[in-house]
Amino acid sequence: MAAAPIRILLVEDEPLYAQYLALAAQNLGYVPLGPVSSAEEALRLYHQGPPPDLALLDINLAGDLDGVDLARELLAAQPLPLLFSTARADTVTFARAKVLGPSAYLLKPFDERTLAHAVALALHNFAGIQATQLPAAADDAPLRLGADLSLRHALFLRDRGRLIKVLPVDIQYVEAGEKYCTVVTAANKYAVRLSLRELAQELPAQQFVQIQRGYLINAEYLEQLDPTANTITVAGTVLPLGRAYREALLRQLRLVG
Repeated sequence: MAAAPIRILLVEDEPLYAQYLALAAQNLGYVPLGPVSSAEEALRLYHQGPPPDLALLDINLAGDLDGVDLARELLAAQPLPLLFSTARADTVTFARAKVLGPSAYLLKPFDERTLAHAVALALHNFAGIQATQLPAAADDAPLRLGADLSLRHALFLRDRGRLIKVLPVDIQYVEAGEKYCTVVTAANKYAVRLSLRELAQELPAQQFVQIQRGYLINAEYLEQLDPTANTITVAGTVLPLGRAYREALLRQLRLVG
């Protein structure tokens, strides 16, 4: 028997982009539910039939509930893999969204390939989490705590003999040195004995972008870009922007005005 198609709840308040997402979902073989433009409409649609397999939620929705509020309502009803989308990567909104454990935080506009990868990763990770939930057992049955411990989303960086847990979403940028890379977070800096290319393979491709031969940045912390001075500001730090990387980065930005 063929597997049932993936059903994606689409919540997007920009009409043209909503149509694009619905078409992209169909092209990838998914079944779009919606799209709808508000949290209230999404909740009504959610309760009308079988729950979706995944929700793609625009964060900046008009009305009393934004995308983060909507995600909380959906999770209260039933566990569900979440993808957030936004055109504004401000750190306050990101912090609110991060608490809910989304599988991806996509910056608009994104293409079908990015959507396909995000959906596949979200469903894979969600299935893994569900599989590791402990079933009910008799009181005298041995506990299997930690037997299938899932820490897929975390990196463990060696630091003076210790292993320090660092989440990719907390990494602001990476700077390459001669024999190691420096991983920079808001709280600390860590020296890692890997090349920039090797470390990049451990990070989410839809979240990190190279801006110069020696720098890799987390797009969530990108605050300002100066194409004239060839500099970029990431979490308050000014970094060099390589000419060879500038045009590729500009093409990924949603330019207004």
